[in-house]
Amino acid sequence: MDPSLALLVSISLILILIRLNVNVSVAIFVGAFVLGILTIGSETFDRLLLVVTNYQTIRLLVIVISAFTLGFSMQELGLLKRLSTAISDIVGKLSLAILPAIVGFLPMPGGALVSAIMLTDLIKRYKVESEEATFVNYWFRHLWVPVWPLYPSFIIGAMVVEVSYLKIIEACYPVTIGMILAGIIFLRNYTLKLGEFRFETLKNLISALYPLILVVILAIILRVDLAITLPIAVLLLYIHKRPSIAKVKKILRRTLDPKIVLLIFAVMFYKDLIAYTHSAQIFFNHLTELSIPTPIASFLLAFVVGFAVGIEISYSAIALPLLTAFTGVGSGFIPKNLMLVFGAGLLGVMMSPLHLCLILTSEYYSADLGKVYRYLIPAGIVLMSVVWIAYLI
Repeated sequence: MDPSLALLVSISLILILIRLNVNVSVAIFVGAFVLGILTIGSETFDRLLLVVTNYQTIRLLVIVISAFTLGFSMQELGLLKRLSTAISDIVGKLSLAILPAIVGFLPMPGGALVSAIMLTDLIKRYKVESEEATFVNYWFRHLWVPVWPLYPSFIIGAMVVEVSYLKIIEACYPVTIGMILAGIIFLRNYTLKLGEFRFETLKNLISALYPLILVVILAIILRVDLAITLPIAVLLLYIHKRPSIAKVKKILRRTLDPKIVLLIFAVMFYKDLIAYTHSAQIFFNHLTELSIPTPIASFLLAFVVGFAVGIEISYSAIALPLLTAFTGVGSGFIPKNLMLVFGAGLLGVMMSPLHLCLILTSEYYSADLGKVYRYLIPAGIVLMSVVWIAYLI
């Protein structure tokens, strides 16, 4: 079968399975097998063995599991609660936006629920409506997705286009700027009211954030591999807090999730098959033959995939491998093109009613989801405008 047609079949099957509530890990794995069988037949199993035993796959697995372990550990060991108190003491009502933004540095499935719980007392104190609280928590929780190298979507994106983390940050920072602008525009009466400075507050803030500070120093400044940095951060946190065996087991049950392991293998398997069969290149050539401008076609594909799946990893795992002819790879990498793809994918994810963070936050605050979209749609328009302006200038 023509590789581009096989690719369309596999993508359609993935989206159908996800709509049928099949786990995204299983859906991508099935889609990958379909692509392989329809193009290279039994050689598909050889490619799977190569991917499973590949160093980059194992490294990615270590990074993602370590990132989730750090996030859940900080939650279970009380660091996030201490952080909530410290931030509220310092900035007052603005903490409703700042706290989700800080929690956003910790990639966790449905992580917006963590910050939503942290904000409960503050929302009552400042008498914020449930729909507004849902939007603020949900939106600011996702500010750093395009530029923070702990997110699986970021990590996989860097591996797909084969460039360093720093190059991804340099390319995609306009997307985060767009997220911040859209969030700030729709804040109401969130004036900064600095509290009285106390050494105890500063101490609590540092003691709550030191694992993340360590990650920034080692991974971003000193360029130590995240596969080394993250386990070190987790180890130092455990040495400091000395959690009980029962608590460690509880944390590991959440992070050593077979679905997460399967997701990593599925994504890397799918990426390998798309590259090996040249299906992405052929598919992209067909798109350009239809006279659709390449940037618009790329934007729409990433947006639709993100909206249909509702998970950040979707646009980097499903859409981006199809668009490597547009973004470039390695020495041929085109930063602004990757920014457009990431921006479109994130926009689709943020607008998706399937997004777990949106569902959990709105349910927790008992918000009317339709009224939440009164905030989300204008914010999405602002984000889209910033992304296209950054692309065109």
